[in-house]
Amino acid sequence: MTDNRAVFTKYEDKYVLMHIAENEVKHLYVYSELDGFDIGTVINCRIERQIDNIGASFIQYGQKATGYLNKKYPNGTLIPLMYKKEENNEKKPLFSDVISIEGEYAVVSKGPVYVKASSKIPEHDRRLIIEEFTDYAQKEKIGLIIRTAAYTEEDGITNAKKEIDDIVGSIKELYEKSVHLPQYSVLYSPLPAYIKDIIYLLKFGITEVVTDVPAIMEKLEKHYETISGSVNLTDRVGLRFYNDKLLELSKLYSFSGRISACLARKVYLKSGAYITIDQTEALTAIDVNTASNDRNLSKDETFLAVNIEAATEVARQLVLRNISGIIVIDFINMNSESYYDKLREHIVNEIKSDREYCRFVDFTSLMLCELTRSRRGKSLYQSLRCR
Repeated sequence: MTDNRAVFTKYEDKYVLMHIAENEVKHLYVYSELDGFDIGTVINCRIERQIDNIGASFIQYGQKATGYLNKKYPNGTLIPLMYKKEENNEKKPLFSDVISIEGEYAVVSKGPVYVKASSKIPEHDRRLIIEEFTDYAQKEKIGLIIRTAAYTEEDGITNAKKEIDDIVGSIKELYEKSVHLPQYSVLYSPLPAYIKDIIYLLKFGITEVVTDVPAIMEKLEKHYETISGSVNLTDRVGLRFYNDKLLELSKLYSFSGRISACLARKVYLKSGAYITIDQTEALTAIDVNTASNDRNLSKDETFLAVNIEAATEVARQLVLRNISGIIVIDFINMNSESYYDKLREHIVNEIKSDREYCRFVDFTSLMLCELTRSRRGKSLYQSLRCR
């Protein structure tokens, strides 16, 4: 049987969860700490001061913890806010006054009224699902995103309705509690990010999670209560504590070499071609190069084959490095428009399975491929190499 496991350990000063299958890193997640605020935590925050020229506010969510809110409220206002984005370089953590809670079947937001459904649901069925929930959303004055599970599971719609009712009740209770609790009180805590990530990795058939850190093992064995019910990893996947004092777990699985490869600027393809990845604050630029590719094909066929192979690897690297924002790919130029159609179709198919929302925009007039990918925490480079 091929090894397929998640290794969760301390590497340098971070906690790293590495999914290894077929001796290759498939997913890589980095956490600054095991405790603390996860994205989605709701806190009773105090408005510290307004930023009049851009219609925003600085807020306090802890004794000496300052964040940023893209809206103005009077100074001193006590208000429940949701932690949306981590601190990034010189940018303070971002908060929102739109409380949004994720469930297994739906995401419910207290704010603007709308109903959306997963883009992975066929268009005709997506429209029917949206119609199914529109009246309810308008009545409760909520935003709804119906997830794929509501469509793919046999009782998905029924389960989604029950879950949405539970979340709506929890959000109402949250606002009621906030009035009676002091500033900086935590009103809602989602599942820890590493628990969510391990549950996600179950889709890829991991057989066990192994760690050599007692604090991690304690967190993995803990029972968590969520709106959708109890979560217990021990019921879903094997947990193993590694206690060999002579060889650290990170060295056993060659974390240093694997992580360096995941951060390398140049990534070689099996054909001998390679891609280069350059991340900047504005965008990520990816270049495709034929290098020593020696396929026995015509020139244009060779370029198409390399581009197809590169597109598959780019989709993998976006996930592995957690690259978000604007992504521009300079594929090898091809003369045939039909070849670009084939490449476009392949790219769209490759990014469909992405956990985050990744969208193919178009080829520009210079035939540069444009993608956008939603942000989920820091990129791998920011997490491990930015100090």
